[in-house]
Amino acid sequence: MLALAKYLRDPLGALPAYAKEYGATFTFPGNPPLVLSGDPAMIHAIYSADPDSLEPLSHDMGEVLGRSSVILLSGTRHRAMRKLLAPPFHGARMRAYGAQIVALARERAARLEVGANVSMLELAQKISLDVILQTIFGVTEPGAMREFGDVLRDLTNNISPLIALFPSLRREFGGVGPYAAFLRRRKRLYEALDRLIEAARASGPREDVLSLLVAARYDDGAPMSDDEVRDQLVILCFAGYETTAITLAWAMYALHRPDNAECLTRLREELRASEDAEPESVAKLPYLDAVCQETLRLYPIAPAPSPRRLLRPLTLGAYELPAGTGVGVAIGLVHYREDLYPEPLRFRPERFLERRFSAFEHVPWGGGARRCLGAALAHYELKLVLATLLRKTDFRLASSAPERASVRAANVGPKRGVRMIVERVER
Repeated sequence: MLALAKYLRDPLGALPAYAKEYGATFTFPGNPPLVLSGDPAMIHAIYSADPDSLEPLSHDMGEVLGRSSVILLSGTRHRAMRKLLAPPFHGARMRAYGAQIVALARERAARLEVGANVSMLELAQKISLDVILQTIFGVTEPGAMREFGDVLRDLTNNISPLIALFPSLRREFGGVGPYAAFLRRRKRLYEALDRLIEAARASGPREDVLSLLVAARYDDGAPMSDDEVRDQLVILCFAGYETTAITLAWAMYALHRPDNAECLTRLREELRASEDAEPESVAKLPYLDAVCQETLRLYPIAPAPSPRRLLRPLTLGAYELPAGTGVGVAIGLVHYREDLYPEPLRFRPERFLERRFSAFEHVPWGGGARRCLGAALAHYELKLVLATLLRKTDFRLASSAPERASVRAANVGPKRGVRMIVERVER
């Protein structure tokens, strides 16, 4: 309980503090005990373990994500679901969304007013939601976009992480408690998603992800049920909406800090030199990519995501972990290792141009059989939206006070939302 309190108070600082006291691999007592590691060799062992030897440590997030969400599945069901979900998020299918992403970011930027004090997190959420509605759900009508956006924002901005973590708090108290409010918000989201699924099944082929999901078939020819489709859409909402928006807000915060002025100047120069480039070429710009990678390193969205329970014993370095033990990768620890990242608390994108980090040293999207399915699309969107904002607008931070991190449902984002003053808008 004390460990959880420390994490909720300082989600980015808690794991490095434990590592200083206990080393890069340590155990949280509990039932079962949870072993977390920020050691690349042990991360390799966890990510390389037989996927069938692990299962979710807890299904409590099913309250939010849905019981058939791919993140909560194991074994054969997990592999089958990933196989159905993977095609829209890779290759030419993913890159086809580039012009659409840029256009939506430009449209949102053009609505800004010079002198306005805006929350970068809220602006990033709006852009990310526009992208999800059009590319994932195929919703383009402005009224429908506003309606669905209101439902999704109402849920994601008002989820207490305590509801997912503590079953004892899931009491409706006659309809007036926080859990009852959460159920009402979730019901509204589910109803909206069900309408979208029904419309997708009734329509002809389209290019959005939802249409691809309802047309997908398991190896035996069976389609996903409506509940299965809805649960995957929920995880796509959280993974594609919250994570991209949070990372974009952190990137704008880091770039506009006075001590990082040279980073912002270098990135703007790179973007000016590629002013007329197509989205796919923009996404390949080396310093833009380095800025995004460094943001994901310094501000990990999930410092210790989705721990697993061992179904069979696992050798982890010098440790022999018995079946039943929880294991997890401490992303918020390995990203701050001084032997990998000198001056780890400094925002320095150049480090990603100077060397390549392994899949066990830089792990913002997880790894192994559990690596985020939408990682490529999320990273693609992040680079295109950041480039568009920096080309079309100028901002400055509204305050010199450091932006603290806070827990938002299962993610970690900027506590005050990164308040910024709009100084220029190109329309």
